[in-house]
Amino acid sequence: MLHRPLENIRVLELAEGVAGPWAASLLGDLGAEVIKLEAIQRMDQTRGQKWPKPGTTYYPKGDPGPEPWNVNVSYVRTNRNKLSLTLDLSREKGLRLFKDLVRLSDVVMTNMVTGVPEKMGIDYFSLRKIRPDIIMLTSCGFGHSGPYARYVAMAGSMDPISGHAWLRGYEGEDPLTTSYSAHTDSANASTSAFAIVAALHHRAMTGRGQHVDVSGVETMMPHLGEAILDYTMNGRVQTSIGNRHPQMAPHNLYRAAGNDRWVAIACRSERDWQNLCRAMGDPPWAKSPDFKTSLSRWRNREALDAHIEAWTRILPGHDIASRLQTLGVPCSPLVDNKDSLTEPHNHAVGFFETIRHRLLGDFDLSGLGWKMPATTPGIRRPPPALGEDNERIYTGLLGLSDSAYAALLQEALTGSEPLDNPV
Repeated sequence: MLHRPLENIRVLELAEGVAGPWAASLLGDLGAEVIKLEAIQRMDQTRGQKWPKPGTTYYPKGDPGPEPWNVNVSYVRTNRNKLSLTLDLSREKGLRLFKDLVRLSDVVMTNMVTGVPEKMGIDYFSLRKIRPDIIMLTSCGFGHSGPYARYVAMAGSMDPISGHAWLRGYEGEDPLTTSYSAHTDSANASTSAFAIVAALHHRAMTGRGQHVDVSGVETMMPHLGEAILDYTMNGRVQTSIGNRHPQMAPHNLYRAAGNDRWVAIACRSERDWQNLCRAMGDPPWAKSPDFKTSLSRWRNREALDAHIEAWTRILPGHDIASRLQTLGVPCSPLVDNKDSLTEPHNHAVGFFETIRHRLLGDFDLSGLGWKMPATTPGIRRPPPALGEDNERIYTGLLGLSDSAYAALLQEALTGSEPLDNPV
């Protein structure tokens, strides 16, 4: 019988947005039992408003339906493989129940702003008194220490201060034209999941838990290592170069046949360049001294790109990619979100997984970016409805009586529908 790597691990997630919940989903993909903790007084912000206007973006066909907080795309995309529990931690009774859960858990993870867990009495040093080997991960914009530790941050503010926004625009344009990017959230989430797995490994060897402190900005900066080292070694501040490369040419996006269709081509070596020329029919312009060496091609990249695009713009992007890939030249069409769903490769490798949801029916979710034949990771549960697993956890895991659970509902310490005036 195959087993999932983390199937005996229980994770309590007190997180919202993308970075924290997505990190927990990655652990759920590996088999951990993830309990997503929210309150009917304050649910995850990605669930949206309780009663959004019809036609609002991020709902199926623009229709929020009778339970919009359970079908918002922003929530659905980052919360698979979890159980949902609602509990008001602002009250003493709720805090006691949370600590009872901590005793039965291996990991607590949160992306609250630094200082908030301490104020609530659920910081690592407080939880360690309840379960000495607990692993707690705190993730926020700037980490747990330093002058910016208490700064509030979202992906759109972490992106610029990491240096990413400065580098990813087009040549000659200022940052005002740079589009919004939440790549910091993805970097944060994957790094957090990795750190928790490492902490679990450490605990298995030593018996000791620990506090894992994650800075969203710091998880992003290693992705920009070349630019940082260029300044360290050469005193040079890199600028935006669009889809071009500091050394390679040709290396760019080129128009392909069709409306707003593009293809990416990169030549790493003289061999790639000669094979690209062969695919283009060995045009006379390619024999010009301006394009004879890799350096001359890079110096004359504006003219080079214009020549190449005169060839690419009359051919479909997939045809260009197929032709160049056959010759060993890195090339791929630029696809939109609709194209990514229909790409034959993605379906052949089973990347998308079909999920059945009580309100949404059957739909495809992005699967795992890795394969582990000896285990069975994957999407086992659709994103849970708010409070979907309340009774199971309170009466099963915590052992409360039916009357005690009913009292929690009566006192609005738990529930399955957000209050009309959530905070």
